[in-house]
Amino acid sequence: MNGTILGIVNKRIVYQNNSTKPNRNIFVVGGPGSYKTQSVVITNLFNETENSIVVTDPKGELYEKTAGIKLAQGYQVHVVNFANMAHSDRYNPFDYIQRDIQAETVATKIVQSENAEGKKDVWFSTQRQLLKALILFVMNHRSPEQRNLAGVTQVLQENDVEAEEKGADSPLDTLFLDLTMTDPARRAYELGFKKAKGEMKASIIESLLATISKFVDKEVANFTSFSDFDLKEIGNAKVVLYVIIPVMDNTYESFINLFFSQLFDELYKLAADHHAKLPHQVDFILDEFVNLGKFPKYEEFLATCRGYGIGVTTICQTLTQLQALYGKDKAESILGNHAVKICLNAANDVTAKYFSDLLGKSTVKVETGSESTSHSKEESHSKSDSYSYTSRSLMTPDEIMRMPEDQSLLIFSNARPVKATKAFQFKLFPRADHLVNLSQNEYQGQPEASQETHFHQRVAKWKAKLKETAQKKAANKMSQTEEEQQQDNLDSDLEKVSNKDSQTEEPEEDDDNNLFG
Repeated sequence: MNGTILGIVNKRIVYQNNSTKPNRNIFVVGGPGSYKTQSVVITNLFNETENSIVVTDPKGELYEKTAGIKLAQGYQVHVVNFANMAHSDRYNPFDYIQRDIQAETVATKIVQSENAEGKKDVWFSTQRQLLKALILFVMNHRSPEQRNLAGVTQVLQENDVEAEEKGADSPLDTLFLDLTMTDPARRAYELGFKKAKGEMKASIIESLLATISKFVDKEVANFTSFSDFDLKEIGNAKVVLYVIIPVMDNTYESFINLFFSQLFDELYKLAADHHAKLPHQVDFILDEFVNLGKFPKYEEFLATCRGYGIGVTTICQTLTQLQALYGKDKAESILGNHAVKICLNAANDVTAKYFSDLLGKSTVKVETGSESTSHSKEESHSKSDSYSYTSRSLMTPDEIMRMPEDQSLLIFSNARPVKATKAFQFKLFPRADHLVNLSQNEYQGQPEASQETHFHQRVAKWKAKLKETAQKKAANKMSQTEEEQQQDNLDSDLEKVSNKDSQTEEPEEDDDNNLFG
């Protein structure tokens, strides 16, 4: 079936056609007990057989229930597990840094993880600049094996921030100041951390070490040491990617946010290389969306993604979650960039009122009239009927909050809203989720052959660079030696000439002066 299953009306499946809709974005609201996993997520994981899929998996159950089926459907299966990094494909954010500004993005996300939103003061900025400088340094001046977060911590470990003598440069200063003036790492260092005062420097280093200490852990260091697959692969081939995120733990929220930010960017770059169209269309199913952190330009992404071959299903428990993260105006803009909105249930008044307002009003016929009875000798009874018309909400907030658990509301941008029955996967695909069960704790990531080839190429390039540098140094040393030898020879010749000139011959006797001759 070419499209996303939305629900069931009159025993017929309602789905969003991938090719005719203004965009393929769907917004889903469903609190606990709304069956969003069973009626939206798993249903469409089973149903989609052509497009690549990226799905957030808060508990890892989606991988366990559906990955076996996706393998049978011809998908490559990848897992990025932020909850248990030992059972995951590895992901190195440094692999996607091509320009200085991308290094700053990575630095910002990492520093942000330990800094509350809104506290972007001088401490935040200086930490970010220092981390940016360190990232650029390892990217340009360290071997490929060290171009990761562990490599950054190693540089800080090896180079003290304190100078041996007062007023002198510290080993860390020297490391950067030995670079050329135009080196991006030196520029970032000099324009940020280098200008900080003495006591402030120590505090900034302490704060940064606290920030990146979580990446020193052996498991995390290994997870970020290499990228087992290229994010662009999702837009090039038939791939399903399960992104397992921790439940009730925001330790790696900024890191998860960085992952998705880089994934969006890489898919856009891939599309740009193919006439603004992905070679292979991609569906995002972002369950527990607010747990992914804030994407500064999410509404712009939603507005343009269809043209690139991307469809997004954004899933939240309530509207207030979205408003709390993005603010009311941005939340409204995000909602406006979804062609379909689905209410599985309304967990609070704000959500219920929003969908009630979306449904609009209807005109209803209200019966009015009067009735009278006469108690005279012969009792008589008379009644007059009349009607009036008034408007009321198609569904009041209270009615929405009391919807049956198997019912949902489908609201379209270009069609009438409908009440639907939820499309339960266990009814549409009976026992499919039990056919092949895989364990998330048994998953072992394997590097793609193309990634290993690419890494070996970088190593070879690095070795060639080192060889060239060594040859230049040797040539410079030889040239210097030759120059010194020439200078010595010249000095020697000059000395000889000088000595010769200083020698005087014996004067000849003058006969005129010989008095006894």
